[in-house]
Amino acid sequence: MRKLLFILQIFIKCSLIFLICFIWLRFILDSLWLAIILSFAITLTIELITVMFKRSKGIKNSLKAKEKEDAENMFYSLLHDKNKVDFFYNLAKSRHQNVSKNKSYVLLTHADESKVALVPFIKIQNISADAVLDIFSSINKVDKIVIVCNDYDSNLTAFIKNLPCDIVLQNKYETYENLYKEYDFYPQIITPQKKVKHSFKDFLSFSFNRTRAKGYIISAIMLFILSFFVQMSIYYCVIASLLLIFALISLTYKQNSKKIESDLL
Repeated sequence: MRKLLFILQIFIKCSLIFLICFIWLRFILDSLWLAIILSFAITLTIELITVMFKRSKGIKNSLKAKEKEDAENMFYSLLHDKNKVDFFYNLAKSRHQNVSKNKSYVLLTHADESKVALVPFIKIQNISADAVLDIFSSINKVDKIVIVCNDYDSNLTAFIKNLPCDIVLQNKYETYENLYKEYDFYPQIITPQKKVKHSFKDFLSFSFNRTRAKGYIISAIMLFILSFFVQMSIYYCVIASLLLIFALISLTYKQNSKKIESDLL
């Protein structure tokens, strides 16, 4: 389903670019087929440049500022939760069937009999090698151990590779990205609400919200259809192009284009 939605999103984006190009080329050129061919070529070129630009920027692993703030607030909320294991148990139960709860971790058993232990190490200090060893020694006969923690040192990832078990560390930001967002299951934030200060960025978020894309597209298409019944003028080109650009921005603004680690559990 995720791949289908991704393909649909690309199709809609390319269609909008094609329409923008076609509206102007049809206004400039006398040949309808030439306008179609050139519009298709320009659309393909823009899409290829966009893909190359995204890869070069390496944006797939970056969290937005608001998401980072949410990740931090959710972690600190779990610090005050006396039933931390219960939360991760319910999270695992939202997608998996064979899930059991221990005092300090959640155990998942998959159809192929492989077992994954999800351990919430919810403490202020970074997890240490000694803490990882204690967790490893306390959990027997599992194929994978996922440890949720505040943060960990980079040299710890090299250390865990020497252990005879697949151990995955997830700091508060990775937990937000690979568990909360992936499972659409979030801790309740208990921090007091901050006073909202509306900024220009908030205005952009409101104006180019994804839900507004449909209205922009419909309005542009109506103007485009109308141009077949009345003489094509620069007015229709400008307004229809602006509406399609607004729709394109709405579909891509604040997009989560990073790759989420699949099958963490």
